[in-house]
Amino acid sequence: MVRDFLPVEITEPTHNVGLAQLLRKRELQALGEVVVHRQTKGVGKKPDVLLTVNGVKVIIEGKFAASGIEAILEKQCIERIEDGLCEICIGVIYTKMQPTSLTTTMKEVESMLLKAKFQALVTYVAPTEFEQLSFDYVQSPMPPGVKKMGWHEVDINQLADLVRASYTSVVSEDILGKAVESFATALQTAVEKLMTSSPPEVLAAKISATMEIPEAPREEREED
Repeated sequence: MVRDFLPVEITEPTHNVGLAQLLRKRELQALGEVVVHRQTKGVGKKPDVLLTVNGVKVIIEGKFAASGIEAILEKQCIERIEDGLCEICIGVIYTKMQPTSLTTTMKEVESMLLKAKFQALVTYVAPTEFEQLSFDYVQSPMPPGVKKMGWHEVDINQLADLVRASYTSVVSEDILGKAVESFATALQTAVEKLMTSSPPEVLAAKISATMEIPEAPREEREED
């Protein structure tokens, strides 16, 4: 039985899986075509490539070159960040690769990707006042808290470096730490408001209902 063979056409998903495998070999934890579950709405999203770099989530969206594809990828990357699926999203534009035989193995796809160049755009979470990273900054209207760099022409090694550099930029700005601090402050404020606005027994009832804690059975007094 022949395994690891692909159809003649090398599709976008095939590019994405090959890209993930190459990035994994470059000491990045890459997974091809992974479903990311969103607890807020109970639905799934399917990023092309999901990376985790020391806890920072990085999504890479790969598409074939086409008219207007830059704007489509930029919008998609912004949505990934705004939906909370990642801290960094990189859009990659592929040039279609022409197979040299009727059947193409994943090893051959990886070999073609090693020789290829990509156009890459980086979007990332950042404080509103933060204006520039170590890359060329491109000024354009962006949602609050989201910045972008690009487009850059890169090969696979430069793409891996771009992921690592983007991670370093986000961590150096302590974006995650600020997000945790902001959440803690908001939680503390909410708790203080609850404690001042409700009697202890009412507050306990609200917390029990929110956390779905069953009410303790009441003991009946024995008659004398």
